[in-house]
Amino acid sequence: MPYRSRWSSIERAKRTILLPTQACRHAVDEYPGGATGIAGAHGSMSPSTLNHKLSLTGSNPKHRLNIDELGLIMELTRDPRIVDALLHPIGFVGIDVSDLREGETAEALLESLGSMLSREGELITHLTKSLADNHVNCDELDEFELLTERLAQAVFKLLFVVRQKHREGRANG
Repeated sequence: MPYRSRWSSIERAKRTILLPTQACRHAVDEYPGGATGIAGAHGSMSPSTLNHKLSLTGSNPKHRLNIDELGLIMELTRDPRIVDALLHPIGFVGIDVSDLREGETAEALLESLGSMLSREGELITHLTKSLADNHVNCDELDEFELLTERLAQAVFKLLFVVRQKHREGRANG
């Protein structure tokens, strides 16, 4: 019998690296105003057309996101799942260090990293047991892949903040 995930599609979207269309669909759905908000920013696209282009069933192959629409969705949502979906298949990890969001101090990043490492530790303990009996299921692998990428991203973001603080300290004597 094939493996069936214990997660709902929404939970899976939070715990795994998605396909590009799935990542865009979730990002648009979670954006304020959804497809209407994104289409309004585009100016010449209807929300209905955007929804058709983001359909996960692929019922109309003529309705596909073009590169400009993908760029707009990425710019407006800044959803890391889209970057993950695009880069993961080629073995790259995307790291957003363009700007720090409010509250992203070095201390807040360290706290977040600590929480992530704790979660990673729990998963490692679980994976150790799974490897001992020679069976890692799809959910375990998916969650480990995503946590690994998030951990790398968090470490590089922390490095960015530490470098920024170092420059500020040098500038202030």
